[in-house]
Amino acid sequence: MHIDEEEHIMIHYSILLPLVKRVLEQDIQRFEKSSFKVKDPYLHMIQHALERLHKDMHLIKQFMRKHRIRVNFEENDGMFSRYSYVCRGYEGKSSYLNANLKRQTRHCMDAYFSRRSPLEADSILHR
Repeated sequence: MHIDEEEHIMIHYSILLPLVKRVLEQDIQRFEKSSFKVKDPYLHMIQHALERLHKDMHLIKQFMRKHRIRVNFEENDGMFSRYSYVCRGYEGKSSYLNANLKRQTRHCMDAYFSRRSPLEADSILHR
């Protein structure tokens, strides 16, 4: 038994989007403490991105519940982050180069700042 492409993509985004969320939340904290003269436009942009991100995360969570998918962080050795997953009883592992996760996080942030969902390119959640 193998996971299909749709499930694989959802597993990937279930790993990636919490990283995006953490970066955006940290950025809000930094902006709130910063000495920018006009912070509001930046804060609104980040908050709007977070709202869209939360919607996507909710859809992914529903999909994963429906398809009986669980993803667990295993370790980060500084170079790679490793995750394990269970999908309909099938167990698997994924390793991600941290530099690649950072690049993909930045790509997702660009999409959210452009008022788009990065998931639209995969068009799975938006059928």
